[in-house]
Amino acid sequence: MAKAEITKRALAAALKRLLNDMSYEKVSVSMIADEAKMNRKSFYYHFKSKADLVNWILDTEFKDYLETTPEEEEGWEVIEMLTSYLYKEKSFYFSILISTGYGSLSAIMLPVLTKYIRDMLDIKDDNDPIIMLAADGLLAAMIRWLLSESKETPDIFINSLKESIIRLSKECIRNLA
Repeated sequence: MAKAEITKRALAAALKRLLNDMSYEKVSVSMIADEAKMNRKSFYYHFKSKADLVNWILDTEFKDYLETTPEEEEGWEVIEMLTSYLYKEKSFYFSILISTGYGSLSAIMLPVLTKYIRDMLDIKDDNDPIIMLAADGLLAAMIRWLLSESKETPDIFINSLKESIIRLSKECIRNLA
């Protein structure tokens, strides 16, 4: 691993440790650098701001996680894996979601969810209304679950979500008949 990558990962780990004890707004660049045992210049050499660091974490860790996803995994299996990843990193995602909104997380996760839902439903067009509805709805449900006080584990959350989708589908079909 290149030295720059090691430094960035050390800064990311420092931010995550700090977020265990305080809110995102209270964490400063100086605190991150101190926690990583570096100086502020090192931080600013790699990142423009702490928001830039957060976006790097989202982009890098999410991509790293997806690269570990076996090729044969699809549909609900991938969604379950993503939910488990969010759960494992819950304190970090919770901190940034309540502080900065979910724009960055949304920008990274939405294309992934869209692809897997499109493949699951065997629909070719990403702009198909059902794909957009399902991907946006799933992302919103995952974010609500992450932000909730619920102690639901990923498998319980996913099973509940599946049951809700089945119930909704049956209601829609019943009302169309």
